[in-house]
Amino acid sequence: MNSDSLCRSTLLASALALCLAGSAAAATALGPVSGPLHAPTVQQPSQRLIVKFRAGTAAAATPRQAQLALAAALQGKAVGTLRAGALTLTPLRRTATGADVVKASGRLRSSDMDAVLRVLRADPNVEYAQVDRRMYALQRMPNDPQLPVYQWDMLDTLGGIYAPRAWEQTRGEGIVVAVLDTGVLPHVDLKANLVPGYDMVSSYGQDADSPDVAVDGDGRDPDPTDPGDWSDGTLCEARPSTWHGTHVAGTVAAVGDNGIGLAGGAYAAKVQPVRVLGRCGGFVSDIADGIIWASGGHVDGVPDNATPAEVINLSLGGVGSCAEDPLTQEAINQARSRGTTIVVAAGNNSADVSRFSPASCKGVIAVGATAQGGGLASYSNFGPGVTLAAPGGDLDRSIPVSLGVIWSLGDGGQSTAAHDDLLLGKTGTSMAAPHVAAVAALVQAAAVQAGRSPLTPDQVSDVLVRSVRPFPRTIPADRPIGAGLVDAYRAVQLAIGNALPDLPKPVLQSGVALTGQNGAQGQRLVYTLEVPAAAGSLNVRTLGGNGAVSLEAAPPAGAAVLRSTRPGTVQAISVRQPAAGTWTVTVEGQSRFGDVSVLGIVR
Repeated sequence: MNSDSLCRSTLLASALALCLAGSAAAATALGPVSGPLHAPTVQQPSQRLIVKFRAGTAAAATPRQAQLALAAALQGKAVGTLRAGALTLTPLRRTATGADVVKASGRLRSSDMDAVLRVLRADPNVEYAQVDRRMYALQRMPNDPQLPVYQWDMLDTLGGIYAPRAWEQTRGEGIVVAVLDTGVLPHVDLKANLVPGYDMVSSYGQDADSPDVAVDGDGRDPDPTDPGDWSDGTLCEARPSTWHGTHVAGTVAAVGDNGIGLAGGAYAAKVQPVRVLGRCGGFVSDIADGIIWASGGHVDGVPDNATPAEVINLSLGGVGSCAEDPLTQEAINQARSRGTTIVVAAGNNSADVSRFSPASCKGVIAVGATAQGGGLASYSNFGPGVTLAAPGGDLDRSIPVSLGVIWSLGDGGQSTAAHDDLLLGKTGTSMAAPHVAAVAALVQAAAVQAGRSPLTPDQVSDVLVRSVRPFPRTIPADRPIGAGLVDAYRAVQLAIGNALPDLPKPVLQSGVALTGQNGAQGQRLVYTLEVPAAAGSLNVRTLGGNGAVSLEAAPPAGAAVLRSTRPGTVQAISVRQPAAGTWTVTVEGQSRFGDVSVLGIVR
């Protein structure tokens, strides 16, 4: 038995591992399945602010002058519940935009912080003042069982991004995608695609208001390796390390065509890891500096980036609109001015995206999440601010859990890394965003390879939006998640100047009902269904909804078409020992019909 067939046999028999031909490791084990992390809906109290003084003022010149200006702003004033003189503001450092990260003395109530901000914003020398809020990786680690799974999210499946045909044109060569996250591990299926990044996490105190998110204890340095983000519950919710950044980076550019592991959406692009999240999340001030550095801007105390990123992925976020987060908006504006496209996860709170940052910032591509069948993921944020959607997976108890999640790279270490090169299954808009970042890399690479000028961020966004596929399942009108489902193939064709290809026929997956199908009288909806060799039976059905339809099933090679034409929407075709190959399934409206489900089952 050759190595490929041995791997397939192991996969099917044990349901525990994916074999790696040509690798020193016998197999890459599958780790725990993880669901989406919901950003806290109530912002934790903070004693850290961000204050930017107007250009030309004395306070903008040096941190010492800033400290004097802060003292003057508070002098003689009672702030909230605090008496005059009871509060001091101390600058900690200056960000790349010139804003100062400031720590307040004592623990401030939310109302006190609001009062401080009112005082500072009333000062004519202050350009803006905001809370240095914490952002969070948008996923968590429940302990669900799992089965082996293929990358439905990348393929020409119902809910996939149709990457294989895009890869015929480009695989993202020459493009750098910065992943601002928890850092990355040198996973066997990623390290060949890494370029130097940076650890932008500053080291602060160790209390609930200002936790030592750095973990590694050495502040900012050139090593963006993920040291783990586990928590014992002292400073935030107890949990093991997530290896979130490695998972996100793998979706972008896990090495492809190397005979091992998985393939990223842009598997010949480069990933630049920029560590901005640690234990208990990360601060806006560090994230903003990370955005500026990754896009090629200057950050004091940090060597300039030798390989600025064309695309930045932000699979992170926190409560509060971007209108309350001017530092992040300023960093995004600067990055866009340098030609960097910013892709952001919409968030996992099943709420309007306008309530979360950086997803509600201007100029970003905000990404909602879809489930395996192409419908709205149960957790995804929504609203007019969402640009488009991509596979984020969902934990659907009606199918094996491994079929509903996004598989990518990870590690089995509960605190520090075990360096066991696991594949982990996760769900969340954190998983959806890197699909779009990967397609953005393909689009930019394709344009340049075709001899066109590099696309601006607005042009990249326009290409992605104009090339989407309609959602295979109806999205609730009150929970919109953008223009449609990202389509790598159509986007690449548009980027190189070709006309948009015709929309592909939706692919039915055995056992997965395609819901919400609508049409007019005489309208024909056409689908395909793959039947493997030696299948014992094929059943195709329509059911539910309203109106009347007929059903046809056409086997490959021009054999006789099978039909079901009963009144109403309930139709069924059953075939014993069906011919192997691609079957064509057609639903035709005998009257106007709506909310009909189409189901194919192959056994």
